[in-house]
Amino acid sequence: MVEEPSATSAAEAGSEPPTVDEHQPLSPGRRLGRVMAVAVFVFIAGLWAYALWGPVQRVPQGRLDSLAFAEAAEPVCAATMARIDALPPAFETRDAATRAAVVASANDELAVMLGELEAIAPSPMAGDDGRMIDEWLGDWRIYLGDRERYAVALASDPDARMLVTEKERRQVSEPIDYFADTNFMPNCATAGDLA
Repeated sequence: MVEEPSATSAAEAGSEPPTVDEHQPLSPGRRLGRVMAVAVFVFIAGLWAYALWGPVQRVPQGRLDSLAFAEAAEPVCAATMARIDALPPAFETRDAATRAAVVASANDELAVMLGELEAIAPSPMAGDDGRMIDEWLGDWRIYLGDRERYAVALASDPDARMLVTEKERRQVSEPIDYFADTNFMPNCATAGDLA
C-alpha cells in the first residue's frame, strides 16, 4: 500500500507553496480600469460642484429680460389695490346683494388697472417679454371675467361661489401671481378681497 505524502512531509521536504509577489505591476487592462474609474469619479464630482456652486446664473422661468414694464406697472397696481382695500371686505359683508356690489366695484377698479397696464405694455411681437406680458394680461382678463360672473351670480344667489378658470390644470390666478412675484410686481398679483 502506497502512502500519500502529508502536508507536513511536503513542508519538511522543503517545498513551499508559491507566493504571490505583492509588488507585481498591474496588467495594462487593470491599470486602465483604475484610471477610468478615477476619471469617472472626478468628472461626476466636478459636475455636481458646477451645478451647485458654478457660475451659472439662475434666472426663474417667466422673468422678463427688461424690468421696464414691471417698474411702470407696479405703481399702477399699487394704486388700484389701495382703492380696493378702501372698499369694505367682500368676505365680511353678510348681505349677498351688498357683497355683489362690493365685488362689482372692485372689478371696475381692476378693469381700469388692466386698461392702464395694456396701454404701457410692449407689443406681443416685441420678443419674449412682449409675448409673456401679453399672455399674463390675457390671464388677468380671464380672471376678471370669473370675478364678474361671480358678482352677477351673487346678486341673485347668496350661495353663489367664485369659480376660477383652469389653465394647465391649475387656477388661472396661480400663473398671474407667479408672474407678478417673479418680476417684482407684488401689487399686480390677484387681489385678496374675496378670501
